[in-house]
Amino acid sequence: MLRVMKFAVVCLAVVGLVGMAVPVFAQKKSEPQVTSVSGEVVSVDRVKSEVVVKQLKDAITSTYENTTFKVASETKITKGDATLKLSDLKAGDKVTVKYTTDVLGKQKVESIAVEVKEVVPVK
Repeated sequence: MLRVMKFAVVCLAVVGLVGMAVPVFAQKKSEPQVTSVSGEVVSVDRVKSEVVVKQLKDAITSTYENTTFKVASETKITKGDATLKLSDLKAGDKVTVKYTTDVLGKQKVESIAVEVKEVVPVK
């Protein structure tokens, strides 16, 4: 009788541990959050593959902040429907940079979209 009770306790303990472990392994990997930053290109370093973007930090005090983005070979750089290269970016371009940040805090630039200036016809 004592043996049967010990066996039952061990079985319940094993079932309990498995029941707690299964949900941990069954969780889906969450997609990284995409962050979007808009601003003006300050500089482009083709050697380091970096772009420095000046963005408005505080509208009330009109303060700006420069952020450096590491551009990878798979980063999509576009202007309207056209695909650009890093060397096509220049200081003064208005851009929107979309990036993700991993658990270690490392940024991965997904895309850089250069603003297309609308041409208004003269009347």
